[in-house]
Amino acid sequence: MSTRWFFSSARLGAAASAQGQALATSVRFTRDIDGRREQLPPVQGPTLSLVGPGDVFGFERTMVLREEPPPGTVDAAENVLAGVELAHADLPWLLSPGTAFPSGGPTPQPWLALIVLAEDEAAPPRDARPLPVLTAPVAALPPPAERWAWAHVEARLPDNVTDDIGARTLVEQGLRAHSADVVARLLCPRRLAPDRGWIAALVPATAAGRDAGLNVTPGGAATEDAWPIAGRDTVDLPVYHWWRFRTGKAGTFEELARRLRFRPAAEAGLGSRTIDVGRPWPAEPATGPATVPMDGALRPPGTAVPETWSDPVAQDRFRTLLTQRLDAPARRREEPVTPGEEGADQPAEEGDGQPVEDRDTVAVAPPLYGSHHTGRQTVPDEPDSWMNTLNLEVRRRVAAALGTRYVQLEQEFLMARAWEQVGEIRQANRLLATGELAAVAAERAQRKHLDPLGVADLVTVMAPVSGRMALSVPASVASETTLAAPDPDESGTAPEVIGTTLAGLLASAKDKVLAGTASTSFVRLTRSNGALARRARRGASGDTPDDQPADPVLARGLRDLGVMGDDAPENGLPGELRAGLAAARLQMLRMADRIPADFWAERAPTDARPLRPIMAHPKFTVPIAEELLARWPEWALPGISALPPDSVTLLETNPEFVAALLVGLNHEFNRELLWREFPTDQRGTPFARFWPGDDEDVEEIALWPPDTPLGSRLRTGGQGNLVLLVRGDLLRRFPGTALLAVRGVDGKLPLTFDGVPATPLALDESTVLYLFAGLDAARARAEDWFFVFREPMRGTQFGFDSGGPPEELKTWADLTWGAVGVPEAACVRLDPAPGPPTRQPDPPLWGHDPADMARIAFQQPFQLAFRATTLLGG
Repeated sequence: MSTRWFFSSARLGAAASAQGQALATSVRFTRDIDGRREQLPPVQGPTLSLVGPGDVFGFERTMVLREEPPPGTVDAAENVLAGVELAHADLPWLLSPGTAFPSGGPTPQPWLALIVLAEDEAAPPRDARPLPVLTAPVAALPPPAERWAWAHVEARLPDNVTDDIGARTLVEQGLRAHSADVVARLLCPRRLAPDRGWIAALVPATAAGRDAGLNVTPGGAATEDAWPIAGRDTVDLPVYHWWRFRTGKAGTFEELARRLRFRPAAEAGLGSRTIDVGRPWPAEPATGPATVPMDGALRPPGTAVPETWSDPVAQDRFRTLLTQRLDAPARRREEPVTPGEEGADQPAEEGDGQPVEDRDTVAVAPPLYGSHHTGRQTVPDEPDSWMNTLNLEVRRRVAAALGTRYVQLEQEFLMARAWEQVGEIRQANRLLATGELAAVAAERAQRKHLDPLGVADLVTVMAPVSGRMALSVPASVASETTLAAPDPDESGTAPEVIGTTLAGLLASAKDKVLAGTASTSFVRLTRSNGALARRARRGASGDTPDDQPADPVLARGLRDLGVMGDDAPENGLPGELRAGLAAARLQMLRMADRIPADFWAERAPTDARPLRPIMAHPKFTVPIAEELLARWPEWALPGISALPPDSVTLLETNPEFVAALLVGLNHEFNRELLWREFPTDQRGTPFARFWPGDDEDVEEIALWPPDTPLGSRLRTGGQGNLVLLVRGDLLRRFPGTALLAVRGVDGKLPLTFDGVPATPLALDESTVLYLFAGLDAARARAEDWFFVFREPMRGTQFGFDSGGPPEELKTWADLTWGAVGVPEAACVRLDPAPGPPTRQPDPPLWGHDPADMARIAFQQPFQLAFRATTLLGG
C-alpha cells in the first residue's frame, strides 16, 4: 500500500541553487598534510548563464503522462479543475526565472501554465512555426501572479514513511530516477460550466517564453508575465501541448447520488402482475372469474409462494384438464383406435363428463416442456417434480412460453449461428451413415451365407481372409514346428503333417493346458483343415473309408477346443472366427481412421447402434435476461415501467422463473434443430446462461434428477441472489458508476474496503440492474452487508463541490464553489480565503503553499452507501 503526498515544488542540481538564470560557481579544496585534513576557503569561479524560458521551443510529447479530463471526454464533471501531469517532476520549475515564492519561501513561479478556454471564446490553436498559436481573451485566463498555487508535486510513498525528511529523501530519489510514483501537476483554476466544449492548453507563463514560441524579438524581461499586454484584451500564446473535452449536463456525482431514495419493491408496485385465467381455452366458454398473480425473473425478497388462484376450484379443474391434454399424445400411442372400432367415431369423455376434441385433434397437444430432455411423455404424478411444476403452473408455463417465443422470433439468426458451430460434424455423419449402411448389409449377407455353414465349411470359406485375422490358441498349438506345414495336395493327404498337427491339438485339448495364449496367423491353423475336419467327422460318426481311418480322439479334442460340437458356433474357435467378421466392429475400425474423435471411447460394437450419428448442439453464451428485458420488460419485472426516477429498490432473482424460461427456450430450439435436420437428439442445452456473468446458470437439463423441485438445479442452488435496481439521472450522467457489496464491521462501513463488485445489466441509459452473485437475503442480513455507490474516477481529481456555501464547513471536503465565491467560467482567486473548517484537525491553510492548495482541492471519490438490513426491512 502507498500514501499520497503533496509537495510544493521540486528542483535538482544546479537549478536548485540558481538565482534567476545566473549560476555562481565555486571550487572547494581539501589539503592533507601529515595525516591532518584542512578545508581551504572556496575559490569563486565564473558566473554561468543558464538556459531559460526564452530558449525553449517545446518538449517531447512523452513528458505528458495524463490529462484531466481526458482528451475527447464528452461528459466531464463541471466541478473539477482541468489538470495535466508531467513525467519529470521538476519540469515546471526547471527553467523558472527565479521569482521568489510570494510568502518568502524558496519556490519560484513555474515557467509553464495551464489555461482552459471555452470553444466559443477561442478557436483551436492554428499552425505556426515554431509552435502552434492560440489567441486567448485575457479575461478568461487565470491571474499569472497566482500561478504558483496551482503547480505541485505528487508522490506515492510507502505507508511506513511518516516523517517529512524521509519523504523528501524518497522524492529526491524518485526525481533522479524519473519514477512514475513522483509526478508534477499543473492545474487551471478556472471553474467550468456544464454542457460546453473546452480547449485546454499548456503555454509559457513568461513573456520571454511567449516571444520565443512566437518567433519574435523578446520585448520584456525574463521574469515578466506572458499576459496581460498593455492595450490589448487578447494575447497570442504559443502552445506546447493541448487537447479538447466537453462537460456534461449539470449535476455532479455527489449531487445526483444524494437524490437517490430507497423505495421498497411492493411500494413501488414491482414484482407481480395479475393475469386473468378465467378462460384458459379460447375455444371453450369461460369457467368464471379467476385470476392468478404472475411473478417475473425478479421479485421482492422473500416473496416466493406457491401458485394460488382466486378460485381454487377453477385451478383444480384447469390442472386436471391440462394434464389430460398434455398426456393425450402418449396415451393415443399406447392405445391406438382403429377405424370401425366401437367408440372410434365418438368424442372422448373427460372425468367431468365434458367432451374434448376427437383423437386426431388431441394428438396435437400443448407442449410438454422437458419431455425431450427427460424422455417422459406424460406429466409426472409427483407434485414437487420440476416437470410437474413447469407444465401445470400457469406462471411457469408463461415463462417457458416466453423462451419459446424468443426462438420463434429469432429462429433464422439462431440457426445461422448454430450451423456455424457445427463444423465438420455433418460430413462426419454422412460417413457414419455410409458405414452403418455397409455394416447392416454385411450382417445380412453373413446371416444368409455364413450362418448355415458347419464348422469345417466355415473354416474353409474363411481361409482367404485368414492372413488378416489373429486368433487366440493354446501355446502348444502356436509353435512353428507344429503349424508351419505345407498345404495338403488335392487329395487332402499329408499324413505326416496332419499327425504332428493333431498331436499338438489333442495334447492341448486333453490337458486343457492354457498356460498362456498367443496370436497366430489363421492360415497356419487352417492349411490342413479339410483333412482334419473329415477325419474328425468320420471319427464322430463311425463312417470312415479304409484309406482314412476314424479318429475319435481327434473328434473329442476338437470338440474340447470348441471347433466341433453343438456349442461350436458360439464358443471357442468358431465363435472367435464369427466375432472377427463382425461387420459393426470392422466398420467402427474403418470409421475411426477416417473420423478421429473422442466420442469413439464412448461406443462399443455391442451397442445397439455403434455407428449412430454424432449428436451435438450449439452453445449460445448471450445472457437471455438481456433479451427478455429488452423485449418484454414487464414480464421480466412486472411494474418496472412505473418505477419513479431517482429510485433504489432491492430485488432478488427468481430461480423458478429462470429455470422455466430456459427449459422452454431449449425445448423449442431443439425442436427447431430437428426440423432443420441439425444433428441433435433434442436433449442438449444450447442456452444455459440467463444472467450476465462468466458462469452458466444451469447444467445440462437432461441431467436434472426428475424428482427435484424446479429451480433447484440452478448454480444458486434454488436461492435467489440479491439485485439492486437503480433508476436516476446519476446513471445517465455517469454511466460508469460502480456498485460494491461491502461487509460491515460493527454496523458501519470499514475505513478502507474493496468490496464485491456487482454485475451491471443496463435496461436503458438511466436504469440499471446490479446483480450480486452469491449474496442472498439471509446472508446479507446475517453478515450485515452494505451496498456502496462509488464515483467513477479515471485518476486523481481536484476541484470543489457544486452548490452554494455549506451551512457549516466541517472539513475542506465540504468546500463548494459557492463558498469559494467563483461564478461559472471564472477563475479562482486566493483572496478572500474561504473557511477555515471547524472540525478538521491540522487543516491545510488556504493560500499558504501549493501543497496545501492541492490538499484542499483534492477530490476524494464520493461514495453513497445503503445498508442491506434497512433495505430488507429490519
